[in-house]
Amino acid sequence: MSFFLHSQNKTLKYAIFAALLLSFSFVGRVEGQSGRRTSKPVASPSPEPLTVPEAAEKPSSSRSLVPLNEKVTLLIGRHRTKRRLQSEDTIFASFVNRLTEDPNINSASIGDVERQDAVLRAKNETRSLVVLLSFEIDSFQNGTIILNSPDLQVEYQILEPVTGKKLTKGKIYFQSIGGGRMRRSEWPGGTPIKITAEAAGIEAADHVHDWLRLAEVRKKSPSKK
Repeated sequence: MSFFLHSQNKTLKYAIFAALLLSFSFVGRVEGQSGRRTSKPVASPSPEPLTVPEAAEKPSSSRSLVPLNEKVTLLIGRHRTKRRLQSEDTIFASFVNRLTEDPNINSASIGDVERQDAVLRAKNETRSLVVLLSFEIDSFQNGTIILNSPDLQVEYQILEPVTGKKLTKGKIYFQSIGGGRMRRSEWPGGTPIKITAEAAGIEAADHVHDWLRLAEVRKKSPSKK
């Protein structure tokens, strides 16, 4: 009888111990699941807004060209550097495109020419003006020589037909972003400095167009005796 009671008590103890282990295991799983449900997902950082540098210039001019009163034909040539930078092509294209915004300007390209060839071409013309856009590497800045400088001096000239005489000329500096030392602007009286190739071409074209308008005014004004 005592043996039976001892076995029964031992079985009861094992049953109670197993029940306790089962209850602890169940509570642990519930807490673990509850923790996963209440945890919040980590938010991914929002992309930063894209900013444009303050020094960047728009490729188009802020003013529209006032058309000339009379039709003018321009024969436009280009004198390139030995390095033949891509910015030279961009400036030249921007220069031509800006001038052709005036419906009274007819333009034609005479290709890459030396200055003496441009003069000879002007002498062979009877009415058309020859415009030469010349490029030179701007390697000397603020007393320092810049090796492999990407910057340019852009000079424009207008040559008179028949005589080949230089009617006007001017210069624009193209200062590329990330180039050498930045030139100090002498605006409004100094040489214009532009930091995009498109803006440099537009600036040169505006100067040529301003001269053409001034020439019209002078032509119509009565001569002084």
